[in-house]
Amino acid sequence: MILKGLLPMTVVALLLAATLGVLHMRAADADAHAVARIQAIRIAASIAETSNDDATRDALTRALLRSAPTQQAILHRDDASDLVVDSGRRLVPGRQLHTWTNTEAGELETIADASALHERHVAGLLMTLLLCTGVVWLFAIARRNLEHDVMAPVEHMRARIDRFLHPRHAQAPGEDADLHAIDALLDELLELRARHDAAMAEALRQRLQDIARHTRFVEQVGDHFRQPLQALALFVAGMQPGEDLRQRAVLGQMRSSLTRLNELLDGLLEMARFDAGAVEPAAVDIIASDLFVRGRATIEADAARLGVDVRWRGGRVPLHVDPALFGELLHRLVSNAVLSTPHGRVLVAIRRRGDAIRLEVRDNGMGLEPGMQTHIFEEFTRLPGHPGYGLALAVARRIADTLGGRIGVRSSPGRGSLFWAQFEGAAVGPASHPAAALHWHSAW
Repeated sequence: MILKGLLPMTVVALLLAATLGVLHMRAADADAHAVARIQAIRIAASIAETSNDDATRDALTRALLRSAPTQQAILHRDDASDLVVDSGRRLVPGRQLHTWTNTEAGELETIADASALHERHVAGLLMTLLLCTGVVWLFAIARRNLEHDVMAPVEHMRARIDRFLHPRHAQAPGEDADLHAIDALLDELLELRARHDAAMAEALRQRLQDIARHTRFVEQVGDHFRQPLQALALFVAGMQPGEDLRQRAVLGQMRSSLTRLNELLDGLLEMARFDAGAVEPAAVDIIASDLFVRGRATIEADAARLGVDVRWRGGRVPLHVDPALFGELLHRLVSNAVLSTPHGRVLVAIRRRGDAIRLEVRDNGMGLEPGMQTHIFEEFTRLPGHPGYGLALAVARRIADTLGGRIGVRSSPGRGSLFWAQFEGAAVGPASHPAAALHWHSAW
């Protein structure tokens, strides 16, 4: 198998190396012939205006001195003997390059030294041999490494199977050892899978019991704390301070403290339910406008009191989510933005990104410092100017995690904040036109 994979590539590499060598030699031949041809033309041009043999010989001698590779020139004449002019430089036998050029005085033969061409041929041949040797060497190394990295582990696994694996059935006489080892391994894998399934079922049963136990504990804690708080709230509501301003102030402080205690208890119980895994989302197909209607109803009082202009975009986007959990997440993010932007503007948008749904709540409030953005979703992290105990965004993060999404924030001090939550696979139907997706941004 290793040879079948490596041999074709090796043969192709050798052919490429040989082709490269041949092309190199042909290019060297073409260059040498071109140089010799140019020099022959120059020498022939030097005797174009000569009138006698002495002048022709003198012109050829001067031309040969200016043409270093050309060693000898022979003028073949029909009506006279050949005129031979030699530069005096020695020509190596077998390394000569002959060129013939027609002139008015006869056919001019030039003999150039081809030692440089021979050296280029030798260099090209050595380069080709080195490339082929390198390819063969790489083939040998690759084969050895593949045998070591692929075959050795297989053989090692086979040896371990032979030593430690105990099949259910004894090996029949003459049965192939490899097939027997594979059969034994399959038996072992089936047994391991059965044990794994049993362990997973037991772990799931224990997890469900833990969830039920935590759920009961949270419910009992909520009941035990809520009953005295409700009794205290009824007691405070029935108190009539009369005209005493101090008693009125104390009573107002008691009512405010009871409200905050109830909010703290609700937040802690909500986080405990999520942490215990007692919340299971039930996704259905809805339209974003249904969530916006509920969101407006829960936030309009605070928005009117603080003078915040809340705008809603993307109401026609269909999505597949748990409406109760997604609505709670929307309410917490919008409430946080309204409280951060008195007498400002808040833009709530739901838009589609491929098969994902992205919820964005943008405000033009005071913004967040970079250091606060890193732990804004942690418990008891209070924003500047916000009442409460800093649990709203912590619960929002747990809701996003439960719905299988991601939540984050982008903010600049003095320029507002953008809280976003994205849920992959929550989009319904085909994607809408990109221009419609950007309409809400232009409106902002």
